[in-house]
Amino acid sequence: MSKSKNVHDKNQNKKMLIVEDKAINRYVLRGIFEDEYKIAECQDGRVAIELLEESRDEIVAVLLDLVMPVCDGFAVLKYMKETSLYNVPVILISSNVNDINLHKVSAYDIVVDYIQKPFQENIVRQRVQRAIKLYQKKENIKYERAE
Repeated sequence: MSKSKNVHDKNQNKKMLIVEDKAINRYVLRGIFEDEYKIAECQDGRVAIELLEESRDEIVAVLLDLVMPVCDGFAVLKYMKETSLYNVPVILISSNVNDINLHKVSAYDIVVDYIQKPFQENIVRQRVQRAIKLYQKKENIKYERAE
């Protein structure tokens, strides 16, 4: 099968999920990526889980805050693990990345990086793009092996 049929070659369907309780941070992240991706955003983990259920095959990355009201980032990670949603990289965005949280996060293989707040646009773009490309290559290899 040709490469044009690979899972992640459908550029028009790429969607990024931004899960962050602070509107200003969602605004900044949306501004960094809105020219390249459709952006879905929410302010708590409960809505993030609903969006993941609805758009499971469209989402190429999740930018996830850990500390949020109602439902935190750990609940989102637990949902993704329980539903075998391993083909979507998660990049933590947090000002509260400490040893305890890093230890808790280590149980989730889908967390590929974390970005400390406040954001530096070029670093955020570079690290998120790298994670997406690596996951796309991994998925395409799995797809080709399955043929």
